[in-house]
Amino acid sequence: MASVEFPSLEAEVSFLRGLTAVTRIADEIIEDCLERGLDLDAAVDVYLTQCARLVNASAGFVGLRGSKGPVLTRVLGVLGVDVFEATGWSGCRPLPEGRMLFCAPLTLGRLELGTMGLVVAGRFDDGGALVMKLVAAMADQLDNAVLAFIALADGAHVLEKLDDLAPEEDPVTGTRARIGRYELVTPLGTGGMAQVLVARTRGPEGLGRLVALKRILPQLVSDPDMVKQFLDEARIGLRLSHSNLVTIHDFGESQGAYFLVMELVRGVDFDRLLKTLRPSAAVVSAVVVQALHGLHAAHLARGEDGRPLQLVHRDLSPHNLMVGFDGRVKVLDFGVAKARAQRTVTLPGIVKGKPLYMSPEQALGRRLDARSDLFAMGLILYEAFTGKRAFDRGDDVASMEAICDDRLSRPASIHPKLWGVLEQALAKRPEDRFAHAQQMAEALTEACPPARDGEVGQLVRTHFPERLQGFERLERVHLASGPPTSPTRATPVVPAKGPAR
Repeated sequence: MASVEFPSLEAEVSFLRGLTAVTRIADEIIEDCLERGLDLDAAVDVYLTQCARLVNASAGFVGLRGSKGPVLTRVLGVLGVDVFEATGWSGCRPLPEGRMLFCAPLTLGRLELGTMGLVVAGRFDDGGALVMKLVAAMADQLDNAVLAFIALADGAHVLEKLDDLAPEEDPVTGTRARIGRYELVTPLGTGGMAQVLVARTRGPEGLGRLVALKRILPQLVSDPDMVKQFLDEARIGLRLSHSNLVTIHDFGESQGAYFLVMELVRGVDFDRLLKTLRPSAAVVSAVVVQALHGLHAAHLARGEDGRPLQLVHRDLSPHNLMVGFDGRVKVLDFGVAKARAQRTVTLPGIVKGKPLYMSPEQALGRRLDARSDLFAMGLILYEAFTGKRAFDRGDDVASMEAICDDRLSRPASIHPKLWGVLEQALAKRPEDRFAHAQQMAEALTEACPPARDGEVGQLVRTHFPERLQGFERLERVHLASGPPTSPTRATPVVPAKGPAR
């Protein structure tokens, strides 16, 4: 790796901290996955997401190649380029909208194993040399992870060992890794706090269903605040029941790690839908109205003692509104935002995360109630109709000040009646907003009649055929697999291709 001159002592210290964090993350993820019988794609899924968060990357990928071609591909976010083409790239590549793709090869001596890439937004005076150096270090650590896994496989050559990871066309048989009584199928995605995997549960007669299993990340298991937050999410989720909220089925502890089990939502998040196409006003209205129905149910939820839980989501965004292939919308992640933190490396040029969906009272650190969530829904609605984030000023502080102080003017493309709904939802004072989510849903329905569920579902199925096919394949494998056998050594999990949520 070429040497890089640091522009300042602060930049050098920040880089070294990032390098230390990368090493720690890699060690903990490898150890955790090996101990629990999880396969390489599960480890790569977590590692890619955590590295992306470290440099605030909006997207990324890892591609591993065997002797005959790609064997494992994990994609995070929207790359904006063909992932299979990008696996042959190296170095920095400028992308539209001020983004840069940093690609580093995965190698073993002279042997090429694949490529890792991260997309970072910013203006890099050094051409991105510092970020590239850090991404290269991330790739070096991933090399070690790959070696740790393939060392456990049979084969005369490293690439032959990698071939063992390639997906099979026939249903996967044999034993699988487990967490508790749940048999793991494939990773679905990773966030700042937990990894989500597709799993299945089986009854005495071999019957069961596919579910989403969420497990706390290994580096957070020893953090009591994060464990408490995870358990709070499970307790809250078990109290919620509505067709527009994700259903929590179970939670527990296995091998020293906590997990919760929820329904598997077959669809895409609203953020991905908005980035892929400009949906009609009726479809946007349908998505937001359904989400408001779910929010209203959560806001009215009561505890076992009958007292209101006074839930506030706190972290609503297009990312946690899931739009199903059946046209049904589900609100995700109730109760997880309160203690969530994202740690990033402040290298020159990197654009930090923006609090774009906060209410004024949240930005000011004041007490929140359900009307804070209505402000966030107003921001989501504004973005969906205009293609722009209402108060994005390119800087954390400036964006928060705009949320608190700036007034929005009506874009010409938004009908005055619809603007009345947005204006009330985005009122600076909570008392000037809608009284509750149901009231906002009724006003939006009147101003912009929503599309039917079937129309929304058809739109999602048409524009995301690969994701639909992925879920259909999981269903076929699930139905074709026989009753589970006693757990011994896990067989390789079929790697998921395409974006992981």
